[in-house]
Amino acid sequence: MAEGSTSLVVQTPDGPGMVDNEWKTSTTRVSWTLTRPAPLKKSFTSVNVIIELDTGKQGSSSIVAAQPALPQPPSHGGHISDQSFSAMDFIVECCLASSSPASRCQRAVKLILPPRDGYMIRSNALEKRLVGCPGVETSRSFCRPRQYLRCLNVEQIEWVGLLQILGYAIGGIMLRHNSGKNPLSALVALDSELENRLSCTWMTDTPIPRLSLVLVDDRPRESTELLLRTAEALEIQMYVLDEPGHWLQAPGHGFLRHQFLALDMTSDDNFPYRIFQALSGQEIHIHGLTSNLDWLTYPTAEAAAFTGLPHEDLKALDICRDKYRQRIISGDPALQLRKGDDTRSIVNGSFDFPMVVKPSGGLNSEGVSKVFSPDELEIAVDRVFASQYDHMSHVNAVNVEEYCAGPEVDVNFVLLDGEILFVEIADDFPKAGDGEQGAKSSVFKESAMVYPTALPDDEVKMLTTSLHETLLNIGLRTGVYHVEARVANSKRQYLCRDGLLNLVDRSQEDLPTAEPSAVLIEVNARLPGDMCRAAALRAYGVDYNALHLLLALGDTERATALAKPFLTGPQCHCETLFIVADRGGSLDSEDVHETLKAEHPELVMSVGESYSFYKKGDVVPEPTADSQPWIAWLLVFSRESRKELLRRAEEIRGKIVLRFV
Repeated sequence: MAEGSTSLVVQTPDGPGMVDNEWKTSTTRVSWTLTRPAPLKKSFTSVNVIIELDTGKQGSSSIVAAQPALPQPPSHGGHISDQSFSAMDFIVECCLASSSPASRCQRAVKLILPPRDGYMIRSNALEKRLVGCPGVETSRSFCRPRQYLRCLNVEQIEWVGLLQILGYAIGGIMLRHNSGKNPLSALVALDSELENRLSCTWMTDTPIPRLSLVLVDDRPRESTELLLRTAEALEIQMYVLDEPGHWLQAPGHGFLRHQFLALDMTSDDNFPYRIFQALSGQEIHIHGLTSNLDWLTYPTAEAAAFTGLPHEDLKALDICRDKYRQRIISGDPALQLRKGDDTRSIVNGSFDFPMVVKPSGGLNSEGVSKVFSPDELEIAVDRVFASQYDHMSHVNAVNVEEYCAGPEVDVNFVLLDGEILFVEIADDFPKAGDGEQGAKSSVFKESAMVYPTALPDDEVKMLTTSLHETLLNIGLRTGVYHVEARVANSKRQYLCRDGLLNLVDRSQEDLPTAEPSAVLIEVNARLPGDMCRAAALRAYGVDYNALHLLLALGDTERATALAKPFLTGPQCHCETLFIVADRGGSLDSEDVHETLKAEHPELVMSVGESYSFYKKGDVVPEPTADSQPWIAWLLVFSRESRKELLRRAEEIRGKIVLRFV
């Protein structure tokens, strides 16, 4: 086994009041060993590095590194050791962690080397595949987009030093300090985790093309920024269209987009033509046009058709704007009412109560209600046509459907030419609107989503087959699709056991006699929400943002590679915990996640990502019978069990107190 050692002199400023040449110097001993790749088995080569403060050595050494004044990478590109500057920066950070007075200890580091010559399909693939990896404190990718990488074989490592190894490394991992475990043993144990997580084809022999994509935006800033950073790692040049005065129009955000083009985003018949005009007036060469909001998918595709760019079938996207047509195609019964129709005479006898009333083209469960009588039916239909929802002014029809009491699921598909690249199913827990007649709230907004589903395997297979067939019948063939459905005649139901609501087996006498079947709620030709993206990345290693961008450009090789989940399936259970306001007013609470971190650090370790819809001082609208605002969501996770996940999530929910003035 190849191995070696060296010493690093790390110089750091000796406190905030330092003057010139006042530096604190520490010598850190670094030992390393090569982890030999098993033939045809491992998709990576690694070098194990042990870093520890060596108090007995002072003075000269083979490498001197100063923080924060590290050398900058050279301006020219293409040299195989360019990434050594980023790698050296990472090693110095690890040395500082080892020599910190608060935590002087050995630090275990693993450098990842490419198994062969080629190109990384995504420059930050290592970080993305290691999200939530147990024992990992930090991970870092060293390579740039489109960089050609050379491998360093075992024989070469026998005679090169650590600095030369850093020049070939594509990334590094530092483990959390564990006083009860030998650091080298911890690094060896990490190899099996890496084989599981780095199982996708993350290198290619083909040079990565420089492609340009236009994004018609209108998304929250955090969502857009995350999508643009993903594009940067994929070496996709982004042009963004949105209203004048958009935050991306400012010069300081040029690193996130290649160009910003101002556009009147009014939703009218001329909108697709305005997109076309905005692009026609520019001397740019683009390869694709995309968006990620329900109301934007059809006009964006129309604009792509005007410009001769690839796009989804317009008829299929039009169906995605009409939930009635979706139901008919799926084989699930529904009635559609137009304004002025005699509701009672049309619906009479068609379905048993309770029924569901919803806008045929609604968004985000708004306007959806469960009704128990003819009077409630008429009131619900009239309320939709009264169009209380500003962004739903296009609503001109109402769906009436029989209510299905079975478990609700969110199913996310990634398709390429009609074939499934990836699919995952999450349990959408019962909502306020699922309650019995006379319930205080009839809101059908999500309360909690848990990944992966607890449905039995045969029902998972049934849902996948049935909903995949519906997508194909609609005409959707390539893209990321978010589908919502329920399971009729499921063998499982929601019950409260040990104080926790969960999806559990029905009793033998309560089992349905009919076979389980999928009941479609809606099909969305877009990415799932950010909370679903975060859960899929943590549990499966699959990034919906990356797949959406690549499929919009027709980059099928990289999309196919990145759609491959971890070898051993989901690595944890996740719950999107929605924090809902029970009253309105001016919010007087700090950020939910930050407050939890300060007051309950033992609980925040189980929270991955979060997002706040309202900040302190914002005015939260009063909840109504069919509208209840989310304050925030938290992604809670557990590698132990689903039951432990639910327990943690409820404990966190109980600690969150919202204050209003």
